[in-house]
This record gives sequence, structure tokens and C-alpha cells, in this order.
Amino acid sequence: MDLLTCLRLLYRNWLLILISLIIGVISAVWITANTPPKYAAAITLMVKSAKVDALGAHQPISTQQVKSYANLLSSRRLISQIAETENEIGALQQNITAQVIPDTLLLQATITHGDPIRAVRLADALGARLATMVEEMERPTPGSSPSVTLAVVDPPSVPSGPISPKPLVNVAYGLLIALFIGIGSIFLRDHLDTTIKTSEMLQRLAQSYMLGIIGYDKDAQRHPLVVHNTRSPLRAEAYRSLCGNLQFIDTDRQPKSLVVTSCLPREGKSSTASNLAIALAQAGRRVILIDGDLRHPRIRDYFGINSEAGLTDVLIGKAQLGQATQQWGKLDLYVLPSGQIPPNPSELLGSRGMRQVLEELVKSYDMVIIDAPPLLNLTDAATLAGACDGTMLVVRYGKTRQEHVVRAKELLSSVDACVVGAVLNAVPARAIRCGHGRAKEPKVKREVTMPVSG
Repeated sequence: MDLLTCLRLLYRNWLLILISLIIGVISAVWITANTPPKYAAAITLMVKSAKVDALGAHQPISTQQVKSYANLLSSRRLISQIAETENEIGALQQNITAQVIPDTLLLQATITHGDPIRAVRLADALGARLATMVEEMERPTPGSSPSVTLAVVDPPSVPSGPISPKPLVNVAYGLLIALFIGIGSIFLRDHLDTTIKTSEMLQRLAQSYMLGIIGYDKDAQRHPLVVHNTRSPLRAEAYRSLCGNLQFIDTDRQPKSLVVTSCLPREGKSSTASNLAIALAQAGRRVILIDGDLRHPRIRDYFGINSEAGLTDVLIGKAQLGQATQQWGKLDLYVLPSGQIPPNPSELLGSRGMRQVLEELVKSYDMVIIDAPPLLNLTDAATLAGACDGTMLVVRYGKTRQEHVVRAKELLSSVDACVVGAVLNAVPARAIRCGHGRAKEPKVKREVTMPVSG
């Protein structure tokens, strides 16, 4: 993933990052408000040698000896002498820090406590008890003078403010943690997300041309046909662009029969087939749209056709092709609905009668478009694809998975179907602005071998 792709990914998810930062700030403020304040009181002691040599000079004290006195400051023996209760000993041990100031004989002990006055008193008592303990330990014999003494250099003072919590530091940490979690979750979700979200990915997986990008329209479900929804000029233009790109597929031999299918249901194949047929008819082509989805037909509802006869009636010889076909509007567009739902749709679509119907329609129309069922888990679409000049695969943005497209391509290849291109449907406007919604104009193919209808 290059830098530009990362920036686009972050731009598309800016709201999630903003929400993460807000949650981080709120959490930091809440933690700060609910954390009891702690105050620190420090005392500094100097280690002195009481022994003098023959010349009257004090004998030196080793660094290790000074460090051993620092370790005594947090010992249980010393703390038990200043603690009020037995339970307080452990808490004081965790809240006492002692250090030796480098290159000096100075010891510094710091006590943190929720009460600033109590912290000062504990520091005072700690210094006094340590001095007494060291003098007792450094007496050569009972009653003799100690060889080492401790003197208070800097007594503890009442702290002016707490050392924790620190609101600004907590908010800064909250922002950093929230930013890390937010960005990390975005990249993790993108890594685990195998849905199709770019035209480049779809083109690579389908091993075909990108014919068009159809933007998302919230009114598409209520008004699937663009002629019924005048508030979506961009969507109508997208279908006209799809119509134009389809004509560039093969200038020497244009496909006359086209199967429009998808990997799974509810990916927009029926609306794409319907609007493509309208766009072709508006461009002056004589078009017939066949509802080949004999399991869940939609074309009749889309176009408002009231007819009992349809494709199934023609295939079983119950009706003539001319009787089942209806012209729609003033365009040179004809619709062949599905008819009654049969118990054996796969057998009907793969029958010789279906091939004869296609042969007859190809002679009478400039373009035959078939709205086929989804490819996966059904053989209907693959059967139709093998009998037609070309197949168009409709993929829904953010829903169709990469493995679905790969499987669909394998099924189409198994029947020697010619995939003329793919369409990325329901692409959000923000994705189009980020450059994910650009369909490259297909290159002209001069030599293409396609299956002959029939």
C-alpha cells in the first residue's frame, strides 16, 4: 500500500478518526477527574564520617556505603517505625523513592501521599528514623560514638500542588492513544476487508475491462429506472457512459446478445440491465430486454408491465414470442418478462428452445439484453452466458467480496463465456471523489473470438 492509498484511506475514514480523538479526550478528562491527587514531599540528607585519622581528617565514605543507606529508606524495618498501621507499610513502600545524588554524599527520599501535610510529616519522620538507625548500626560498641552520622540538608516542605494527575499530560496521552487506535483499526479493517472498493481491483480480479461506475443513489430502490428519477442526473449520465463504453469493446464485431449478471443477489444487476437497455434505446438502437431471472424476476415490476405471458410461456409453447413481447414507452425498446415462475428454471434456460429464441431475437434486434440470476450457487446465469455473445458482471461496492469475483470468473470461464466487462455499482460519492470511481475507457479490440449464438 503506497502513501497515496494510505492518505485516501484516512481521508475516507476521517469521521472515525475524529470520533476516536473525541473519545480519547473525554476518557482522559474522566480519568483525570476520578484520579485522587497525590503530593510529593522530599528530604535531603548528608552522610558524614565521624572517624578521624591521626592527622585529624575525616575518613572517606565509599559510594557503596551511601547506596546501602539509600536502600534502607524503603526497607520494611524502617517504614514500620513511621507507619500508623500494619496495612500502611506496603502502601508506603510503593510510594517512597530514594536515590543517591551522583558524585555527592547526599541522599534524597521522596514520599507521595494523598495528604500534603501527611507527606511532609512522613518525610520528616523517615529522615529522623534513618539517622537513628544508621547511628545505631555504625557504633563499634554499645555506648560508643557512631562512625557515621546523617544530617538533614534540605528539610521537606509542604508541596504547592499535586504531582498527579496532570490534566494536560493525560489529554496528550489520550489523544495519542486514540489516534493510534483509530488509525490502527482503520488499516486493520481495510486489511481484513476483502470487498471490492476500487475499479482497479475489480478489473484485475475479473480480468476484463471496467465498463462503468454507477454512483450510489438512496432513491434507486424506489425508482430503479433513471427515467423515473429526474433528481439523479449523474446516475443517468453514468448509464449513458456505460452504453458508450460498451460500443468500444469490439468495433469489428459488436456483441448482439448480452447477459447481465452478478455474483450474489441485491448487487444491482436488474437495475443495471434495465437502465442499460433504456440508454441503448435512447441512443437509437433497437433493443429487447429479457427477464431471464426465473426465480426472482424484477423487470416486470420495474417497467410496470401487466402481462401473464412471458419467457417461460414461450419456452413451453404456451405463447408466441410476439405475444409475450411488449414495447415500452415511445422508445424502440421491447421487454420480454419472465412469465410464470417454473419449477425447473435451469432446464428451461439451457434448453434448445431458449437458444432458438435467442437466435430469432438476435436477427430482429440490434441488442438483446438478458437480466440473468446471480452466478454463485446457481447454474442459470452460466448457462445463459455460454449461449450469448458476451457477459457483463455487476459488482456492488463494499459488498461483493474478492473471492466472489474470482469464483464468478471461474464459472464463466468453464462455459467459455466472453466477459466483455465489469460494472462497479453503488459507489459512494466520497469514493468517487477519492479517485476510486473512475472507469477507464476500454481499449478497442480488433481481434476477439466470441461464441456464436446458437
